[in-house]
Amino acid sequence: MPFGAAPPMKPRLFYILLPLLGFWAFFAWWLFRANSGANPAMAGGHGNANGNASLAASPGAGKEGSAELKTAVLHALELPAGPHRLAMAVAAFERWVKAYPSEAMSWGEDNFEGKERLAGLKAGIADWADQDPAAAAAWVDGMVSDASKVDTVAALLNNWAKKDGAAAAQWLLTVTNPVQRTQGLQALADAWSKSNPAEATQWSLQYYADAQDPSAFQTALANWVQQDVKSAALYVDNLPAGDPQNIALNNLALQWAAVDPVSAASWAATLNDPRQREEALVNIVDSWAQWEPTKAALAIGNFSNADTQNAATTALVNRWVNSDAVAAAAWINLQPAGAVKDLAITSFSNGLFYHDPATSLNWAMAISDSNQRSDQLTGLSAAWLNYDPATAQPWIDEHLPADIKNLLLPSGEDSAPETTIEDSGSTQPGPQTEPRIYTAPAGTPDYLPPAAPAPETGVIN
Repeated sequence: MPFGAAPPMKPRLFYILLPLLGFWAFFAWWLFRANSGANPAMAGGHGNANGNASLAASPGAGKEGSAELKTAVLHALELPAGPHRLAMAVAAFERWVKAYPSEAMSWGEDNFEGKERLAGLKAGIADWADQDPAAAAAWVDGMVSDASKVDTVAALLNNWAKKDGAAAAQWLLTVTNPVQRTQGLQALADAWSKSNPAEATQWSLQYYADAQDPSAFQTALANWVQQDVKSAALYVDNLPAGDPQNIALNNLALQWAAVDPVSAASWAATLNDPRQREEALVNIVDSWAQWEPTKAALAIGNFSNADTQNAATTALVNRWVNSDAVAAAAWINLQPAGAVKDLAITSFSNGLFYHDPATSLNWAMAISDSNQRSDQLTGLSAAWLNYDPATAQPWIDEHLPADIKNLLLPSGEDSAPETTIEDSGSTQPGPQTEPRIYTAPAGTPDYLPPAAPAPETGVIN
């Protein structure tokens, strides 16, 4: 080779071709094994005494008979356990089901185990449902009820609903096992509403009214809202007045708020019925507060009805205290004294209770209405005494007013000096007019409304 010439490519090409040659050699060996009828063990299948011979003689066997297709499944199951064997076995089984669905599914039910059973029967029934859903459903009716049947029912309904949701829904009503029906109901509603949302929503609303199970209706309406929110809203608006429409309005508000809470709130404000309007707005705030509580709080500030403000504030704080107690507390502290703030403090103290009962009670002491404050302190203290009396009793004895201690503690145990709510300037432990922790941080952060109250800031007047 002349000096400076490029080295020959043959060795490098050899190393590239070697793995490919090995793969094709293995594949040719596997096909030979599949077509040779090797490993007759498990060949008969449950209830088939003639084994491969009878299967090979099945009518309609084209280039590959049932016996050959089954042998391919058996060879896949001889591979080492793992994802590769699972994929190969399921793929081979699906080929068999597409050609001989009843024979293949019956063999799979009798012989598959573990992950192969769950995945194989699920994939097989989905293929069969694409061809003949009624026959597939009849076969599922005869299955033994176990964990694999739950997934098989759901897979059947998922594929059937794409072609004929009404027929799939009718069959679902014959399923008596509660777990199978629950999983199947979700699969049906999801698949059906993606192809025909109006029909699926109408059926699932009636199912909700009959069975008191909202899951299918929520799924169907959510899919409809994501596809065409205006059509979904028009459908709900045109329902006859009564419980079904109320149910639909509340669920529409929740699902719409998850997509576009501002538009949902604008729609809800236009509802003529006061009760429907209030419930829709509260549901929107409840949904909105799960990911944007500060913006939900701004919306509450614009509600004109006091009852709606009260209910929405409770929903907001119930969500907010679990996601960001510091921000929720800062917002509460910005609100003017009154019924709305008292409700917010009540919800906040309830949310804190099982994490920090002492702090929860300190917050309850800040409720301005004396009757509401007494009820909250009594209820929380009784719950604390019930599950942790050793810690609760000395704290209650030291901090709570005498009238509440006398209700909760045995006679003679209220030895601590009485501290009333007016003693807020005291440095001793006791009730405070404002909570002493979880207050707004110094320097208002971006996520809090401005300190100066104004209707557009989220401060409730």
